[in-house]
Amino acid sequence: MFRLQHLDREFLTVLCALVIVASISTGTTAQVPTEPSRPQRLSFDVASVRAHDPNEIEDTDNYQPYPGGRFTASNCSLWMLIHYAFELQPYQITGTPGWIKSEHYDVDAKPAEADPNFDDIHLMVQVLLEDRFQLKYHWETKEQPGYDLVAMRPGKLSASILKGDCPPYLSNSELLPKGAACGSLTNSPGHTKGYNLTASDLAGSLSWLLSKPISDKTNLTGRYDVELRWTPESIEMRSNASSEQDVPNIFTATQEQLGLKLQPSRVPVRVFVVDHIEKKPSDN
Repeated sequence: MFRLQHLDREFLTVLCALVIVASISTGTTAQVPTEPSRPQRLSFDVASVRAHDPNEIEDTDNYQPYPGGRFTASNCSLWMLIHYAFELQPYQITGTPGWIKSEHYDVDAKPAEADPNFDDIHLMVQVLLEDRFQLKYHWETKEQPGYDLVAMRPGKLSASILKGDCPPYLSNSELLPKGAACGSLTNSPGHTKGYNLTASDLAGSLSWLLSKPISDKTNLTGRYDVELRWTPESIEMRSNASSEQDVPNIFTATQEQLGLKLQPSRVPVRVFVVDHIEKKPSDN
């Protein structure tokens, strides 16, 4: 199953306590996000949405977009579906009801014969949430405590072994190295890795990892392959991390291993405000 940001199950569990395709999203920057524009209302042709049976034991918050436009979710909270649909970071959503993470749903949605672009599937999930759960929302810009990502010794960054843009998602390109994402970071406790990232991509991925807004102030224009080894602050995460000794925390690791620094800052953030959402979906 696809997990936001390709996180390991244990790591996703910890992040979901704070708070992910990813999804975030992968490639979502942590700078001031802009409100998505939808020139046309993309939607699924057929969608089955039902409350998840609590007697069915399975992992929570699983969802999968497919090439061709199909989208499925199993035992998935509305909180996670909203994050995927609107490409939100954990700190970008407010106004949610208390049950938003505890109620779970199963979704199986299919497009009409004309296959949509894979990158449009999240837009179709937006419409599904609006139609079936009566989601209403607006956007606000608020300052939040976060970090500026600045260059200290940028020569420590490794130029990407890939040339040009990342291959399309799920393309199974032979050019794509194995074991990490392209254009974002693959995270497991104590180990973070990714290929072909811009500095803005890196800021966005670190933002999800730290659950804080991070603004790219590096002025770097290249693409880089990144690997970080660090010691998680959380005891639960630390128990699942690498057994390597004397590994620094992520702030020191970012500085020592990448030549970049996370400086505390006040960051303007585009916030998604939930005005209304129904617990029971409308009939299929």
